[in-house]
Amino acid sequence: MIDPADIDLADFLAACYGPPSRSAVGLPDSCDWLPAPLREWHVLASRWEKRINFMTKMIAPERIRLAGDGNAVFMIDSTGDWRWCFDPANPDSVFEAGLHEPWEKMPERMSQFLVHATIREAVYGATFGTHALSVTEDVLREILAPMREVGFGEWNWPEPGYRIFMGEGFVAMVAKSVPGQPGWDVEVGAFESSTLSGLEDIPGVDWRRNS
Repeated sequence: MIDPADIDLADFLAACYGPPSRSAVGLPDSCDWLPAPLREWHVLASRWEKRINFMTKMIAPERIRLAGDGNAVFMIDSTGDWRWCFDPANPDSVFEAGLHEPWEKMPERMSQFLVHATIREAVYGATFGTHALSVTEDVLREILAPMREVGFGEWNWPEPGYRIFMGEGFVAMVAKSVPGQPGWDVEVGAFESSTLSGLEDIPGVDWRRNS
């Protein structure tokens, strides 16, 4: 099991999206009230011109505002139907909820949450990607053999129970197939096309390269 605290996000982003293309952009003093890990994430992300969020959207720091319930939304999903927020009175805690639903506290602290969010996005945003549906237990074990699970806390979005794995040059997300379908769905993002070749040679898997 990989401890999320051992993951260096700067190194991960460079491996996934290439070296930084510009100097970091600092935040204005008006953002000092934001949680320190969130400020640091935005400064780090500013070093890449490439897009690093695909299924979610980070709200620009200067546009984060307190809502009527006293919380501040800092990230939403791509449809705007799911949100993540923090409470300034307890800024290291993260809460999630569907639109118009009550907030639910997450098991991850802000720093771990941001590592989780960044790596999960890379599953979909890596230059090379592939996926397979309804993979059997035996085949799943073979797929995951060169990887280690990352010890992230559970999210309710997009569905509870998915797991993140990392290997040399790729990241993967595994989730139970939709109700009525057997097995597991696997999504893999790789930093090099050749990295996927070994996985695609595993028999019994109908891999589909992402466009």
